[in-house]
Amino acid sequence: MGQPLENRYSQQQPANAQVIVVLGGGSVGSAPDGTERGGLMSAGAARLLTAARLAKQHSLPVLISGGQVFSDGVSEALVAERILLQLGLPQEQIIVETQARTTKENAAYTAALCHERGYKNVLLLTSALHMPRSMQFFERYLGEQGIKVAAYPCDYTLNPKGQFNPRWLVPQMQAFDITCMALHEYVGMAGAFLQR
Repeated sequence: MGQPLENRYSQQQPANAQVIVVLGGGSVGSAPDGTERGGLMSAGAARLLTAARLAKQHSLPVLISGGQVFSDGVSEALVAERILLQLGLPQEQIIVETQARTTKENAAYTAALCHERGYKNVLLLTSALHMPRSMQFFERYLGEQGIKVAAYPCDYTLNPKGQFNPRWLVPQMQAFDITCMALHEYVGMAGAFLQR
């Protein structure tokens, strides 16, 4: 069920990109993180590590999009910014968008920031499972501003080649989680299509 989502986009090289846009993947506001509070959930952490690596390799700025989704949470973008700084990315290479609470809002607020800064080519980085829905919104909102979007999926949950593994015959909690996430994405994609 998740394989068609994860295989829809391949990683595009950032040759023409002017900025890497990384989407938040959840945060835990009260989680201890050294001397700080607030941590990223696994999807958000995987996305951020990939963005940090690409930013350093290609000297690109990183635009982090993610607000405070839950009232007892914390802005995903602010937690991610702190982590990028701790990883050695300079402040001038980090752009933070802290209002978005949904993928649609990620796209809308990012479009405004990119337009304001004159970016015409964006490399969108998010989990492979989340990429098709993200591209629906980003191509719509950024496209309206004349901005091109290239996909860079990461945080894969499935084997891209789809080769059979006998352990798949044993029920696993991880498989249930992936199925739930895939269903969430399909419902979200249908909703995005209906919001046109």
